[in-house]
Amino acid sequence: MFLSCSFAKVTYFNLENTYGPYCNPNNKFTPDAGIVRYAGTPWIGKCVLNIQSCCLPVFQNGSLIPNLAISTRFYVHLVMQPLCLTENVTVRTESGKMITIDCNTKNGSEYYFDTEQLTITYDRTEKLPLSKFSMIVTPLKLKTRTYTKCAFDCFTDIYCIDQSLICDRYKNCPNNVDESNCEYSHQHEPLSFRSKVILFFVLLVIISSTISSILICYFCCGVSKTNHINTTNKERRSTHGGIEESGAVVTPLLYA
Repeated sequence: MFLSCSFAKVTYFNLENTYGPYCNPNNKFTPDAGIVRYAGTPWIGKCVLNIQSCCLPVFQNGSLIPNLAISTRFYVHLVMQPLCLTENVTVRTESGKMITIDCNTKNGSEYYFDTEQLTITYDRTEKLPLSKFSMIVTPLKLKTRTYTKCAFDCFTDIYCIDQSLICDRYKNCPNNVDESNCEYSHQHEPLSFRSKVILFFVLLVIISSTISSILICYFCCGVSKTNHINTTNKERRSTHGGIEESGAVVTPLLYA
């Protein structure tokens, strides 16, 4: 039984050019795995994300040892396809190999790239509708070429991944063995940015409606109560005046 003690190892690369450094093409990231997905708010733009495999051997001066065989095979698993006429995603390797992922790409499609770095370019041309695009990117270490400790071997003689990726609810091994035989914790996944935005607006609408109802009730009830009091006072004054007037008429007749 493989149990993961942490859900935080997977990096969420929310592709939106107004959020964070992820869309800066000068930056490189070295995650154990990453969820690449649309951030969830209306925008138009292009985002470039560089994902670098980690831990190649180096000389004592810190420079990479040249002419090494590739030690990483990136595994890309498409969870939700991009929208038609709105989104396009391209994935390019250091050697120039490139694929395009669009709305005609089937959910669940898988790709392999023998490279130490992937460049993912996400291009969005319309603000709406919002997208559910999402894909998982895992740098699989090739066991015969790896230079760092590789904790979980995916039950194959080829690939291994970080121990923290086991039972994290995401498919990181191509055969999905990292998510089999799992007893998931009741801990819920953190809300995505999109979910947080939707929740914020729902709460804002509820609070606004409540405040509006209270104000409407206050002013309407207040005006109604004031009118009722004024009407009552007028009736009292009118009745009192009528009594005095009646007394003034009767008194002379009695003295007569």
